[in-house]
Amino acid sequence: MRIALASAVLLLATAASSRAHATPPAPTGPHPRLLLDPELRATWKAQAKLPHGPVIGAIALCDDALHSKEHEHAQYQGSEWSKTLQGCLVAWAATDKEEYATTAIRYMTALLDDLDLLGDGKGGDASATRDSGYALRNLGPATALAYDWLYAKLTPEQRAHARGRWAAWLAWYADKGYRAHHPGSNYDAGYVYASTTIAIAQAGEAGPEGDAQWKRVADEVWGKELAEAFAPTGVLVGGDWFEGWQYGPLSVVELSTGERMMRAHGVALPGVDAWIAALLKRHVYALSPSDGQFVNGDTEDEKANVAPSVLTLDAIALGSGPADAKRWARGELNRLKLADKDYLLFDALAGVGDKPEVPPRATWPTWYLATNTQTLYTRASWAPTSVWFVASCEPELDRDHRHFDGGNFVLSRGADDVVVDPTPYGALGTLTTNAPTVRSAHFPDSYQPSQGSWGGSTWKWATQTASGVVAGRCDYANAYKFQERASDVPLALRDLVLLPSEDGTAATLIVVDRATTGGADRDLYLRFRTPGKLALAGAAAATTVGGTRLTITPYGRSSGTPAIGIPTMKDCFKDVTQGACDAARFPVTDYRVQISGPKAFAEHAISVTDASRGDGAVTTEPIAGAGWAGTRVTGTRDAVVLWPTDDEAKSLSYSAPRGARVTHVVLGAPETDDRATITAKPVGETCAVTVAAGGMIPAKPLVVTLDASCTVAVDRAAISAPSALADASPSGAHGGSGGGKRMLGCCEAGEPAGGPVVLALLVVGGLVTRRGRGRSAR
Repeated sequence: MRIALASAVLLLATAASSRAHATPPAPTGPHPRLLLDPELRATWKAQAKLPHGPVIGAIALCDDALHSKEHEHAQYQGSEWSKTLQGCLVAWAATDKEEYATTAIRYMTALLDDLDLLGDGKGGDASATRDSGYALRNLGPATALAYDWLYAKLTPEQRAHARGRWAAWLAWYADKGYRAHHPGSNYDAGYVYASTTIAIAQAGEAGPEGDAQWKRVADEVWGKELAEAFAPTGVLVGGDWFEGWQYGPLSVVELSTGERMMRAHGVALPGVDAWIAALLKRHVYALSPSDGQFVNGDTEDEKANVAPSVLTLDAIALGSGPADAKRWARGELNRLKLADKDYLLFDALAGVGDKPEVPPRATWPTWYLATNTQTLYTRASWAPTSVWFVASCEPELDRDHRHFDGGNFVLSRGADDVVVDPTPYGALGTLTTNAPTVRSAHFPDSYQPSQGSWGGSTWKWATQTASGVVAGRCDYANAYKFQERASDVPLALRDLVLLPSEDGTAATLIVVDRATTGGADRDLYLRFRTPGKLALAGAAAATTVGGTRLTITPYGRSSGTPAIGIPTMKDCFKDVTQGACDAARFPVTDYRVQISGPKAFAEHAISVTDASRGDGAVTTEPIAGAGWAGTRVTGTRDAVVLWPTDDEAKSLSYSAPRGARVTHVVLGAPETDDRATITAKPVGETCAVTVAAGGMIPAKPLVVTLDASCTVAVDRAAISAPSALADASPSGAHGGSGGGKRMLGCCEAGEPAGGPVVLALLVVGGLVTRRGRGRSAR
């Protein structure tokens, strides 16, 4: 009831926000109107006297363009000319040197009229249509900035020529451009930035069409489309980027810069400040202990985790967000020593503001759920030697460059990226990841045996406890939806339970996979991929990665024989069935097993420990009894992880060895309103435990500790790092159905659970359908 009420409140608030928006007057005042106010210019003039920095880089770039032919080729759809033009604009603003203005106009003219070589005259109205309109983000914003900043230096004919070209470009893109009006896509971000800069630059000077363009940008692009994207249920909330972080950095800095421009002219969106704060948090939590970034989508980089992007931090530092987030972004730019030679304007804007400060991450919670992508980022501690764990359970949404990987995860220990996702760019299958998959009977052959592009997955729960236990259940059955047909896979669940050591430098991950596949000939497929060279010893596998020992131990499965795979292809474009492709963009081996349907299950323990301790550092053994099954873990921590084998049982009784402090994780415990009661008593060397539905203990999942006398203590859910909208965005942990109850976040024993699996999964997931998987060059 509370969720339904909260949903209504949020939707009404979003609707009210849209209705309250009125078009502000067109910015017809004097030029410059875009960014370059007296304060910014004065700061850049001071920075031009420093020994280094983005302003110095812009001056050096424009000097090079003055004295060499290095920049005469357009490179990718005008990218080199756009870079050079923006550099010369910053150089001119910081020095007032006439030759920089002259050079800027030269490159502005090239972007308007040329195609590949300065002066070739082969560009024009059609030049923005290249790559389904991707070129617009190179052509439009840079020429609009030059028009605005150098307005007095342009002839009336030059200005009119630019306005005519922009009208043709924007009219084509609004009608035929790829992903126009689809916030959260990189193409739309480029269109938003171009249309925004052009609308402001030419306002009052382009006749009725110019007036209409301002109204479109203010009312439709920002007032409706992006207002919805930044609203509590929007696709941008949580700070992640659905297309992954090869495409995210440029997109978010374009949106942030565009919003800064619009805010200066009377259009402000309430959700932007929260989005900027969430961008900063996602950046922090998505960094591994060695500062590699989880990509979460397509990339051509040949590393497991890629270097963080200067543009993401620029977006935070130059945007309209909270002052703390801006200072912390500048602090991260300094700490990581990030700079960029291609987007010096953004760097120069980001370099203006309060003194940089490093985020106080050591005082922050150790887990964060990005509400839009439903990606769970966790770590045992903030120490550089800590275990870091990321898991994804992607909702149903129409976006490019996403992988079909509900239930995917990666695992690092300190500087060692041990379990990795080596999915190559453009892959359209699940076997390239660590996600489970089931063969669907109604998918086309080219999709088999992977998850598909029409559905999605849902966290049933996802949390981290005070002692560091991470537990998540991903339901990916809906990943086998085909177009408008419902999934033909009745049950597909992956449970992930991470059990870190007390010092956080080692961990055992329990992976429980269960599926009702729909047929004896429809199997469950599992892969666990590592840069190490796995070797089998019986059914278990092990390798060493850096200073980390990785062991993969099966302790129960319904069928199948484990094997080691060694992918030989680096991409999935060459004479392969996309759904069956298991290529890797960098060398890996994988542990793989295929489980027969129709009832398939498998349980694995994946341990990462100090290699110097040898293979005896962790032990796992299966345990079972009437109505339950599980495993016992020792080494990283003394724990039992178990689940009922009868889902309809109203109570669960089990026994487990006694110890000084044993963690018990019960997956799918009997519960009423997500609550259970647990009692335990000593029986010989064991604790006899009973779990019953109802009570005061959070049951999804149930995590407690038992001491040597079998006294029960609730392992409370740890405070999560909230998304910027956590207080206004109730959890929807059941997802999909719209009937879920809150069950995540920080809760004391006996208190209602709450947390960050957001309503977006319920509302957005229910309203938006996936319509295919276009792949683009950019």
